[in-house]
Amino acid sequence: MRGRHSQFRIQMTDQTRTTLQSWLHRRKTPHGQAKRARALLLLEQGQTFVQTASQVGLNECHVRKWAKRFLDQGVVGLSEKPRPGRPDRKGRLPFIPRRAALVVRGRPRGGSDRRPRLGRYALHGGPAARS
Repeated sequence: MRGRHSQFRIQMTDQTRTTLQSWLHRRKTPHGQAKRARALLLLEQGQTFVQTASQVGLNECHVRKWAKRFLDQGVVGLSEKPRPGRPDRKGRLPFIPRRAALVVRGRPRGGSDRRPRLGRYALHGGPAARS
């Protein structure tokens, strides 16, 4: 067998094992979290860090890091910590280019009877006033 055996053993309860297995089977689980769950399940079966890393597709140092976090914090430690930087734009209004934001009132140039519609957003970014 390749790889040295670790000094710490991964042991988990049935509830924790079923939680990790459910993460593997769910389609909405983030890919990284599913990899970590699979790595821990393989470590619990007695595989070395090198074998687990090659099967899961992670580096050995990352498998060790997640195993240590799991031993310290449990299942909660397997989720990623918030990253530094600007927060996500969820909940904000979508970006509308300047040309599209210029709403022409009445008849547009060119004599067409149809008005260009932007949906819900006008120049100020709020619901467009319908006339």
